Amino acid sequence: MISSNPFHALLAELRARGFTAQAARLEGLLNGVWTSSSELLGELGAELIAIHRECKPASAEQKALVRACLKEVRKAWPGFGLFSFFPPW
Repeated sequence: MISSNPFHALLAELRARGFTAQAARLEGLLNGVWTSSSELLGELGAELIAIHRECKPASAEQKALVRACLKEVRKAWPGFGLFSFFPPW
């Protein structure tokens, strides 16, 4: 089963660190209407890659949360992010 907890924790971390635009985009995805959960997870995965690129410097907590979120995305999309130049932290 896929958990939304890591995504909400990342949302709170982004807000706490002042990344309001990225937090707003993530919140929009989490509160959106989707035809399938795999569609939502694909969109969340794409947003995670954008967050990784835009939110520098990343705190240790933020890095751990992005990893936890990617773990959830990969339950529906195995290997997601591996070929998108998403360097491991």
